[in-house]
Amino acid sequence: MNTSTAQVTPAVAAQYDWMTQGEFWPERFQGEQRKQYEQEQQRIQREWDNKPQ
Repeated sequence: MNTSTAQVTPAVAAQYDWMTQGEFWPERFQGEQRKQYEQEQQRIQREWDNKPQ
């Protein structure tokens, strides 16, 4: 399967970006999809901020 053409939700894309790149790329999305991506980005960041040392 070619992941570049696969249709994934913005939330899954945010998780994948974080796991594979260590950063986020919300610029790839627009409108409601971008909002969903950014919400997942914020959730991931909160999770990492609250992770015990």
